[in-house]
Amino acid sequence: MDDLEFRRRLLSDPTDRSDEIIEQIQSSSVDRKYADSLTELNHKIEQAMMVDVPDDLADKIIFATSESKPRINMTKQAFALAASIIFTIGLAIGQINWGALVVSPAHASLDNMAIHHIQEEDPFIQGVNEANNEQEVQAKLGSYSYKMASSFPYHIYYLNHCGFSAEHHALHMVFQGKKGRVTAFISNIAAPKASNFTKDNMKGVITPLPKGSLIVVGDMDEDVTEISQQLAPMLTLKS
Repeated sequence: MDDLEFRRRLLSDPTDRSDEIIEQIQSSSVDRKYADSLTELNHKIEQAMMVDVPDDLADKIIFATSESKPRINMTKQAFALAASIIFTIGLAIGQINWGALVVSPAHASLDNMAIHHIQEEDPFIQGVNEANNEQEVQAKLGSYSYKMASSFPYHIYYLNHCGFSAEHHALHMVFQGKKGRVTAFISNIAAPKASNFTKDNMKGVITPLPKGSLIVVGDMDEDVTEISQQLAPMLTLKS
C-alpha cells in the first residue's frame, strides 16, 4: 500500500484497522502518528460541539416572534458557525465515518467496553513504545477535566483518546506494570461503586472518579487493584 492510499483509507474511516493498515502503521512511526492525530482531531471536534442547551430555550423561541425589536438569534449563529467549521474540516481531511468511532450496544458496560478496546486495538499498538512524558499526559487529561497531582509512576507505551460510545470518550493508556503491560481507561462515564471483573484471561478494576471512572486492566497475575489505588488519588480535578 502506498502512502496516498493509506491516508485516503484513514480519512474515509479513521478506525480502519485492516491487516494492510496495521502493517503500514507498525512499519512507520510517521503513519502511526498520522492515524493517532485523526482520532484526536475527532475527539476535539466532539468536545467543541458539546454546547449545553438552556432549559428555557423552547419558551424563548416561541415568544421571540412577539417582540417588537429585532433580535440576534445566537443559537442559530452558533449552529451556523459549527456547520461552517465542520464543512471546512471536511474539505481539509475528507469524510469521516462517525458511526465507526463508537462501540456497539453489545459492549455497553464499562468492563465489556474496556476488554473490547483492548482486544480491538492490540494489533495496532503491539510493539508501540511512545515513552510519553508528563506534559503529554497532562495535556490529554485536560480534555476530561483532570490533571496529575504528581508524575505518572510507570513507563507509558501508548497514550491516546478512544471512543466508548456515541456520547463518551476515554483516555487510553498502556504502561508497564509489575508483571507486564497494563491498560488504563480514564472515562467520563460514572461508576456507582468500585468493582472487579475477570474476562478472557484478563482482570480489571473499576474505580469511581469525581467526573467519571478509572478502569485498570491487566493479566491475571497483575495486581490491578494496587495499581488503581495508586493512580486514582493522583487524578485531581483541574481548577
